[in-house]
Amino acid sequence: MQSTIILSLIAGVLAGGVAIAQSTETAKPRYVAKFDAKFKAADRDGDGALNRSEAQAAGLNRVVERFDHIDADHDGKVTMSELRNYLARRVSS
Repeated sequence: MQSTIILSLIAGVLAGGVAIAQSTETAKPRYVAKFDAKFKAADRDGDGALNRSEAQAAGLNRVVERFDHIDADHDGKVTMSELRNYLARRVSS
């Protein structure tokens, strides 16, 4: 549930446009920082990406459900960049 809320908030940030994007570079909103921390904590092997089992163990159910769509290069891992790009695509469509 909490991961769903955090993903929704990140999607909101991505939809917010240039002003919010600029503000996240200077001072990340609290929820983005929390999601970054949750992503890093879920990355048990420290490779900078989540495999399906790491996402599942962390309770990132929406990431697990959409894993194949988020994993743009189909390497079996979701990076933060792939996740942000996925959310940006969803917001813009």
